[in-house]
Amino acid sequence: MLSVLERFSLIGRALTASKPVSESRDHPDGGWTIEHHECVDSTQTIARGRPVWSAVVAREQTAGRGQATRTFASAPGGLYLTAVLPYAGDALETRGFALAVGWALRATLRAAGVRRLRLRWPNDLMIGERKVGGILVEQGGPDTLLVGVGLNVTNRAWTLDPALKNIAGRLVDAVDAVASGALPEPGRLAQRVLRAIRIAYDTFRGDRLAGLVPRLNQCWGRSREVVIEPAGGVPVAGWRGKFRGIDREGRVLLGTASGDLTAIPAHQIGRLREVR
Repeated sequence: MLSVLERFSLIGRALTASKPVSESRDHPDGGWTIEHHECVDSTQTIARGRPVWSAVVAREQTAGRGQATRTFASAPGGLYLTAVLPYAGDALETRGFALAVGWALRATLRAAGVRRLRLRWPNDLMIGERKVGGILVEQGGPDTLLVGVGLNVTNRAWTLDPALKNIAGRLVDAVDAVASGALPEPGRLAQRVLRAIRIAYDTFRGDRLAGLVPRLNQCWGRSREVVIEPAGGVPVAGWRGKFRGIDREGRVLLGTASGDLTAIPAHQIGRLREVR
């Protein structure tokens, strides 16, 4: 039986860098059309302009993007995907949707045998103290929403950026030994990710962020000390305390040293950093 790493290698050799090598249909009620590429600058860029229920999957990105224009190291061995969803044009209605995607992805990957997986506000997948995935949601056009997902599967992100040596992790290192081989090969993993995105979309349409809060607040792991840097223009020095989840308004709840609970609106937060 081939290892996960060998399966990724075989898939990679079967792909071409200049054009999509295959299209497939998945999820009958969603009708996903999937393009597979070996190397692109960014799946988010390629997906822009594609019709809804399309997805772009790449083995490697040369200009992967994360939140707030930060880069996302995207070496071969990871899964890099952008899905195109319908968008009604109301930004307020999509507030917190990245968290819904994170909730659904966490459940999907845990079902595949990945242990200790948790969310980090607002858009990261973590195993312990190490980041193994990120989510980027942005408008693709007047009526489309782009949902980008990057997962470190077998790749070592720190080979591209040494600063990630003690920050990035890999899904393959956290697969339950009892469920050895349960982590799907790349094509099937992409399909599972797309199913998770569809679940997030359907659930969010009905429950919105407020309805998802109780489930999200079970996904953060143990309470951690965090530093919250304010967004530009917010006239405060910043906040520090224990992360206590979010409330129904999407505000971050921070337990302070004095025992108070502070609710910080998401739009006032530039970045949340966990204190090691």
